Amino acid sequence: MIQMINCIIIDDESFNRELIRDFITRLNPAYHIIGEADNIDSGYEVIRRLKPDLVFLDIKMPGGSGFDLLEKFETNEFDVVFVTGFDEYAIKAFEFNAMDYVLKPIDQSKFRHTLQQVKHRFDNRLSKVDNLKEIIKLYNRKDAIITKIPVHRGHEVVLLDVDSLIYVDAEDGYTNFVTKDEERYTSSRKLSEFEFILDAYPYFIQINKGIYINLRFVKSYTKGEVCIIKLINDATFEVSRRKKTEILALLDRK
Repeated sequence: MIQMINCIIIDDESFNRELIRDFITRLNPAYHIIGEADNIDSGYEVIRRLKPDLVFLDIKMPGGSGFDLLEKFETNEFDVVFVTGFDEYAIKAFEFNAMDYVLKPIDQSKFRHTLQQVKHRFDNRLSKVDNLKEIIKLYNRKDAIITKIPVHRGHEVVLLDVDSLIYVDAEDGYTNFVTKDEERYTSSRKLSEFEFILDAYPYFIQINKGIYINLRFVKSYTKGEVCIIKLINDATFEVSRRKKTEILALLDRK
């Protein structure tokens, strides 16, 4: 017997709701649509009333985001597939946190693949519900920009505000984060995995292959043949020759 996955579609665009409904009906008999909604408030009520296993949730809707809707629940007892029309950054953000998503305009073959992935998780009891509440804390709800970076320290996960970081550097395959309070955190992820987050902030600049600095925390810099930047914690870094002109222009405008 097929294990049925009861799902709800929440999207303010009727065309998208119809398309998702049609794809689900035709592509995978394990999914059963039990309700729909077109905004945050009605979505909240239909979830409370019908208690779905899975919600196809649009990120950007009138009156708030999909993240705002999820915040209304003290605990999330349902999985989520995010439906998004955002740009490449948001897609990288979802993949960074291993979140299921469907990109608008919705492609049938990719949608089928998403349904297969989610079905596999349900069959193997690999629900993402437990992590969802923590994951959405990392995002700016308006535009899906990641504003906090999760880093393990001992038995806890610390959420570092990107705004609080003085610099980020690579070291032997790890990534170090140094805050304005002079605390140092290390992630086992490579710096390249965080670059798309830092690149979204205009005040973060990569000064050489392994170092990003926060321009707001620059204490001084030299303009000689070799450009040296000193930060407010007295850490000093040499700017690569290739980046020197660009970075000096940014610093001169501060």
